[in-house]
Amino acid sequence: MSLAKPAAPSSQMPTDAGNGITEKIAWSVTSYLISGALLGALAGWGLDHLFGTHFIVGIGLVTGKALTLYYVWLRYGTH
Repeated sequence: MSLAKPAAPSSQMPTDAGNGITEKIAWSVTSYLISGALLGALAGWGLDHLFGTHFIVGIGLVTGKALTLYYVWLRYGTH
């Protein structure tokens, strides 16, 4: 019978082998990228209907993706 104490839970999240990116961060980045593009496209679609145009949805999609990439870089890329 062993009397060894169980290991205390680690405050750090488990990391993937090799690159150190946690699974939680990877899912967060993916969801930010998808939701940012969708929100930009939705805003562009609304402006297209408001102004009667057909090109703002593309601009909104690209702008949403660019802003999301910048946000992800600020949040996770500066460590």
